Amino acid sequence: MRKLFAAISMGLILPATALPTMAEETGVIDFELSGLATASGSVYVSFYDSEDTWLGDATVTRVVLDVEQSRDEEIVKGSVELPVGEYAISLYFDANGNGEMDTNFIGIPKEPVAMSNNAKARFGPPKYKDAVFTLTAEGVNQNIVVVTVD
Repeated sequence: MRKLFAAISMGLILPATALPTMAEETGVIDFELSGLATASGSVYVSFYDSEDTWLGDATVTRVVLDVEQSRDEEIVKGSVELPVGEYAISLYFDANGNGEMDTNFIGIPKEPVAMSNNAKARFGPPKYKDAVFTLTAEGVNQNIVVVTVD
């Protein structure tokens, strides 16, 4: 025990709390949503980092935007800071204000939905590989079109 104490006091062994930690490099995803110029309500935006979690409940983070407060002229804007890496975005416009994405009896959304890279649904939901993009420390911008029915 004395040898351990002596080593610590001489700086040869550092306690775990004294070890330097590397800060995780982050970047900012700026996203701009068009198609909501006359809408009011909320947009629920989910961020995913793997094909395994894509469109499920296990998100990296979620953001809820008030459309009127986030609108800059005809574009709704938001941003989120995340560790650099690959991500995909899924969002829905809560047209009826109930806080949920409404679907029909077979699970097809009844409210406007959109994905990063404007990935399109083809015989099912859009694929992760079509929506994925890379976030670098310099950041990235996603321009997403939300198709609404007035």
